[in-house]
Amino acid sequence: MASAVSQTTLDHLARRLDELAAEFPTRPEAVNLVTLADDIATLSHYLQHAVERARERFAAPATVHAPERLVLVRLAQATAGMAHALDTLAEALTYATTGFQRAAVRDLGHTHLRNDPQVLRMLTAEKYVAARARLRNTAADLRTASPPAGTPAPRATRPVARTTAAPQRTRS
Repeated sequence: MASAVSQTTLDHLARRLDELAAEFPTRPEAVNLVTLADDIATLSHYLQHAVERARERFAAPATVHAPERLVLVRLAQATAGMAHALDTLAEALTYATTGFQRAAVRDLGHTHLRNDPQVLRMLTAEKYVAARARLRNTAADLRTASPPAGTPAPRATRPVARTTAAPQRTRS
């Protein structure tokens, strides 16, 4: 039987995403294609692990109770954020490896900027910054425990004792 997915699981994933995002370069001079490929592989691994974990839990749906289902919904939302960041990094790799004449700006295909390494590094750094923001937002969402939707549970109260006293007569 697979272990339950809990808030602790989400916190662990959030820490990993924050650590990865903190390592992303923000300046064009810091962009490195080997590191970019490694970052893509690492994020892919985290995404695959999250999806596999959810799949394991739903292999026996009778064992997944309401609180864990809410956590799994949040995990699914996180995988969407991770996939978006992964797509952004893959786009950066495309810019950096094929030149941006085909991927980014078609009108510059015949200019001297077509394969300018500095321009490619700037585009890649911009993509890194976008992916970093997405991962940080995803990590923050994982840490934030959202209140369950719907009406709040009724509070237990003591019953009010009703007294049916006879009306008093007034003297005139």
